[in-house]
Amino acid sequence: MPISSGSGFYISNDGYVITNYHVVEGCDLNFINFQGKNYETNIIGQDQINDLALLKANINPRDFYAIENKDASLLDDIIIAGYPLGKNVSSSIKTSKGSITSIFGYGDNSSNFQTDAALNQGNSGGPIINKKGNIIGVAVATFAKDEGVESFNFGIKSSVLKTFINTFDIKTKE
Repeated sequence: MPISSGSGFYISNDGYVITNYHVVEGCDLNFINFQGKNYETNIIGQDQINDLALLKANINPRDFYAIENKDASLLDDIIIAGYPLGKNVSSSIKTSKGSITSIFGYGDNSSNFQTDAALNQGNSGGPIINKKGNIIGVAVATFAKDEGVESFNFGIKSSVLKTFINTFDIKTKE
């Protein structure tokens, strides 16, 4: 049975969580850790092409993110949050700052953007946040780190995320 870990974030106070498809791909059981406790989740929807997954847990978080209506622009400042390397480093959330360095992803993928903010194993599925504190993207991939290439990281655009969420008729914060 495959085991993986990644990051995710709440999009409503009804317990809906966004992460990447590749984080939950092939897993029969999925759990999230919330306030030090593990909760089993159900996969509500998956989008393999755009690498998104929607999970649902029986949790009612007080706080959750609003999703930006406008996609990121070139040179916008951003923050990536998540749990790179899991608890091997620490159990607290980690952040990195950067900017949007291209409005297209790898191979001119128009559903992604490129950022120079640090992404590491375990950041997958985490929020990419703009100055207003809104979700501007979902952390998805790095490129060629094993070959020594740095700051070549990608996020899924907020418009793609909104289209995916709207498929399930979930009310999110505007």
